[in-house]
Amino acid sequence: MSLKLKWGVGLIAVLALLYAILILVLYTQQRRFMYFPPTDYMTPQGVGLDVREIVFAETSTAPDLMGWWIEPIDTQPVIVFFHGNASAVYSHYDIFKDLAAQGYGLLSVGYPGYPGSGGTPSEANLVASAQQHVDFLTESGIKPDQIVYMGTSLGSGVAAQLSVTHPPSLLILDAPFYSMSDMVRIKLKLPGLKWFVKDTFRSHKALKNSAFPILILHGTRDNIIPYTQSEKLFEGLPEPKSRHVIEGGGHTNLWGLGGRALIIRAIEDRI
Repeated sequence: MSLKLKWGVGLIAVLALLYAILILVLYTQQRRFMYFPPTDYMTPQGVGLDVREIVFAETSTAPDLMGWWIEPIDTQPVIVFFHGNASAVYSHYDIFKDLAAQGYGLLSVGYPGYPGSGGTPSEANLVASAQQHVDFLTESGIKPDQIVYMGTSLGSGVAAQLSVTHPPSLLILDAPFYSMSDMVRIKLKLPGLKWFVKDTFRSHKALKNSAFPILILHGTRDNIIPYTQSEKLFEGLPEPKSRHVIEGGGHTNLWGLGGRALIIRAIEDRI
C-alpha cells in the first residue's frame, strides 16, 4: 500500500470515528438540544389574566403538572392550547384573552420540565401530560364536540400525537412541521442523523387517517420551521382540511397578521 493510500485510509478512519462520536453525543444528549423551557414561571396575575391554575395528580412522568383553565360560557367551545418549545403555559396569554372574550373555554397545557411543572420533557411525557389535561375536560363535563386543539410549533406535534387517541372536533396547527426527524435533516444536514432521533413527533403519520377538520397556518418568513414543512404535511392529510400561508408572517406572530380571524371563523364553523 502506497503512503498516499495509507494517508487516505487513515483520514477516512479518523473522520468515521469523529462522526461516530458526534452521533453518540447527539443521541445521548439530544433532549438537552431539543427542548428549551423558559426558566421562570409567570402567574396569571402577572400577565393580567383571570385563569385558574390546575395542578394535576402526580405521575411518574409529570410530578406537579400545571395547566391553566378558563371555563367556557355555557356550551361554547374549549380550546386546548399546546405551546411551542421556548414557551410555557402562560406565554400566549394575549391569545388566551382574545379567545376568552369570545366566550370560549381555554385549557393551556403544561409540559413536564417546563415552568410550573416537574418532570423532564420527552415526546412520551408531553403527550401523556396533554392526555391528562383532556381527561380533566371530560371529567369536568366538557363534551367531545366542544373540544378544539390548537398547537403551535412544537405544540403542533404534541397535538397531532394526542389526536390519534383523543380526537378533537377541530385541529388547528400554527407553524407545524412534518416530523421532528425531517426537521433534524433540514437543520443539521448530517447524513443518517435523522435515524437516531428519539422524539420523532411524526405528525404526518399521526394525522394520515384523521376524520376531523384540520386548519393549518404558516408564515412565509418563518425562520424556525420553513413553511414548506406545513405544505408537505398538508398534502398527505385527508379532507376536510384548509391551509393558509400568511405572506410576511414569522414564527410567532400569525395571530396578529390575520390568523385570529381565520382561527375564530374555523372554530365557529369547524371549517
